Amino acid sequence: MCYDLKASLEAQKSRAQRSGNLNAAQEIEALLRKHTTLPQSHLNGFNHPVLGLYTNASPDAISLGRWGLIPHWFQGPPEDMKFNTLNARGESMLEKAAFATAAEQYRGILFIDGFYEHQHRTSGVYPHFIYRKDQKPMALACICAPLQADTASPLTLSFSIVTIKANAIMSEIHNNPKIKEARMPLILTQEMEAQWLEPTDDFLTSGLSVGFITQSQGIELRAHTVAPLRKKSINLPADYDASAPFNYPESERGWDLFSGLN
Repeated sequence: MCYDLKASLEAQKSRAQRSGNLNAAQEIEALLRKHTTLPQSHLNGFNHPVLGLYTNASPDAISLGRWGLIPHWFQGPPEDMKFNTLNARGESMLEKAAFATAAEQYRGILFIDGFYEHQHRTSGVYPHFIYRKDQKPMALACICAPLQADTASPLTLSFSIVTIKANAIMSEIHNNPKIKEARMPLILTQEMEAQWLEPTDDFLTSGLSVGFITQSQGIELRAHTVAPLRKKSINLPADYDASAPFNYPESERGWDLFSGLN
């Protein structure tokens, strides 16, 4: 699953910068600085943070979205929703009532620096930061749901991050014995971004193709252990970068990334 992220300002405005649209990049920076908390070296999805997304309705500008999709048919306040919509399984999202409309009509891309996942080892549970090998911003596929219009708020949508079956490195890290299958977010190449925002009819009716998933799984990733994310058992400065490498005493005994519960 993908419940913890690092999302810097530079990563979130990277699509606009990449296109050379400096005016859009400046507008995005102003919007994010005003309405989100920066810097964001660790975001816990269960706190439902607000992030910037590029959507099929506005692919070059940014929209502010609440992490945790609110289905169009849910009428109560978000805090009363009892089911978890931080992630949506790419293989079945078109079949689920909570996700189908969003998957068919409203797609978005979230640019982040990387994400966190916990690996289970015989000696304990250890958080890892996962990022692209080339250290470029990571583009995550999302599905979105528009929020009711509120002229007093710039928040326009809620969203879920789409997940797929894990690749080799993520299978080693996301190895919680309580889960049936290791997962990872659907990471997009630059070429895949256009396909995601403007899918063909076949793409919509049959869901994610094997080729599309394989491309995502083939993006080279790197990972390292980081300090505890939720239970702070060590003293760290308030401005500590949660993604910084952190060595545990156990690592001195010789285990490496691939020495989990196998």
